[in-house]
Amino acid sequence: MGTAVRDYIHVEDLAAAHVLALEALEQGSPTATYNLGSGRGYSVLEVIKAAEKVTGQKVPYRFGPRRPGDPGVLVASAEKAIEELGWRPR
Repeated sequence: MGTAVRDYIHVEDLAAAHVLALEALEQGSPTATYNLGSGRGYSVLEVIKAAEKVTGQKVPYRFGPRRPGDPGVLVASAEKAIEELGWRPR
């Protein structure tokens, strides 16, 4: 429980990728789909513990069953966005 691993990125990194994609379209590039992520995964429990450490506050949580079809690990490869847009996560 609390072991689902996800790839989290900062909202400013997400916005920067959107701007770069729009600029590429303005320059005549074809439409494309990009995966955005840091390439690193963190469990939900790791994120909770990090928030507790930073804030000095306990974060209330409860464990529940994994949703049907929900993969245990989702980590993005942003190679295409890095190569085509020059985007990099912080």
